[in-house]
Amino acid sequence: MRTLLPPLVAATVLLGIAPGGSAVASLDSHTALPPLRYAARTVDGHRFLAYDARGDGRVVEVLGDLASADQVAVLVPGAGHRLADYLTGEDARPTPRGAGRALLAELRRQSPGAESAVVVWLGYDTPEGVDLVSARSERAEAGGRDLTRFVRELGRRVSPDTRITLVGHSYGSVVIGRAAPAVHVDDIVVVGSPGMDAGTLADLHTGARVWAARAPGDPIRFAPPLRVGGFGHGTNPAAPGFGARAFAVGTARGHAGYFTPGTESLANIARIVRGRTDEVTR
Repeated sequence: MRTLLPPLVAATVLLGIAPGGSAVASLDSHTALPPLRYAARTVDGHRFLAYDARGDGRVVEVLGDLASADQVAVLVPGAGHRLADYLTGEDARPTPRGAGRALLAELRRQSPGAESAVVVWLGYDTPEGVDLVSARSERAEAGGRDLTRFVRELGRRVSPDTRITLVGHSYGSVVIGRAAPAVHVDDIVVVGSPGMDAGTLADLHTGARVWAARAPGDPIRFAPPLRVGGFGHGTNPAAPGFGARAFAVGTARGHAGYFTPGTESLANIARIVRGRTDEVTR
């Protein structure tokens, strides 16, 4: 998510009440998109496993070499991203591809002798921004189904010994929460999460280790930790009562700083992807 609503507006949105006081159901006018079809293709030097221009567009890009990878991170971005600005970006704001490249560089820095790959999975119709759609889970439900299909597809493209980690930022963590019961991965990492549509870790019904962090000053803290009438995404997974493994973010700040090079946040995410959980700073 790029910007966040003030606390009062966020609370009313998550409770299903518009600022003017009227009750709302779902204002999502987007037509449901069909499941993605995965097939390797190269466009202008970029290696894609999926590229679909319908709607706001969906794209799945591979950074690194899946066939030889010892460890793979699947990065699931949050709201406000679309195919139109995936490769070009908007001004200097962080982009999913930029986060993926930063994570791959950190993985290679930490383990130069290992083969690493990052898949930037913008494979769902993200909410436009912080709005009534992002306060609900319909987009996450559809995205979770496609993410489940992708993880199974990924399993056919990598070695059986390859470690797979799902990394979700913001609304991307809601998508991962929806997919968690049906995917077989080693670790799940969520940062800047508004919730995973779960009250506790047990509600995710996953055998993966689940890690969570929230940076100081991240305005996602204004999202009420509840679900009422289809609005809200439940408990903050970085809260002690949720049950996830919390990790330090160091100098990372705000909602978009988790993948900033040189931060403890990025270093810890890479350590988890590598399976070096003993090195994660808590």
